[in-house]
Amino acid sequence: MNASAARTYDEIINDDRAPEEDKRRAKADSLLGHMAALLFQRGHLQLVQQLRQVRAAGIEYDPQDQTLDLWLDFDPADFAGLSESAQDDLREIFERVSRRLAYGIDWIGFRETMPSVGPDWREQLDGMLNGNRPTNQARRAMPETPKFLEDCLAFTNAGEMRVYRALKHLQEKELPPEETISIFPLPFGRVPGRTCEPDVVVAYKGRAGVLEIDGPHHRVRRAVDTSRDHLFRDAGFAFVDRITVEAVDDPEELMASLKRFLRRLRESG
Repeated sequence: MNASAARTYDEIINDDRAPEEDKRRAKADSLLGHMAALLFQRGHLQLVQQLRQVRAAGIEYDPQDQTLDLWLDFDPADFAGLSESAQDDLREIFERVSRRLAYGIDWIGFRETMPSVGPDWREQLDGMLNGNRPTNQARRAMPETPKFLEDCLAFTNAGEMRVYRALKHLQEKELPPEETISIFPLPFGRVPGRTCEPDVVVAYKGRAGVLEIDGPHHRVRRAVDTSRDHLFRDAGFAFVDRITVEAVDDPEELMASLKRFLRRLRESG
């Protein structure tokens, strides 16, 4: 076993030869791990799940206050589901852990991950605005491995993958094999007047339905979303429904929403 890999956080932090960057990284990961473990002991499983969604944890110097701050970065969909109440609870547990560990980190912040862009960002953005974001139809041609991948299917965020996993559970565990569902995440297709990409197409009982997953900005896009739903129905889908951000983050509510969607799809005329 590699000796450096087996070192504890304290050994890294107290190693005079270790680079300061490594020490900060160890402190950030130690704080995050202790927060998650203490929350688990308290039975706050939803907060533990939200900490598991952290894409990066880092300690940064604030020149204005002259302090070292812990920043937790989330993907946009996960950050949208991090309520003010949850942030308050995480600040409380951070303060308790930080005092005990005595790393000199007195503040915690939450933010979205910063996207990576290059000189061709304008062309890429134009393509995405025209509906050319990565899809499963073109997944093999994508230039890099998708961040969210399961069963050789690509997803654009953690919320989409959670919905897929819940649908797969219904498909394989709760519905009989002779009357189960088909799941098509992020298919690309054509409806009158435009090329579009529904979040999930589900086939059940001889009918096809569209399931849209509301993103962090769905409230300000409600009129556009409604028009899109009508377009899908006019183009032949038996039923169109939406999963809210709140439902995606609550396993019980998500499962209830999906079962309601399948029932309505089955009963659609």
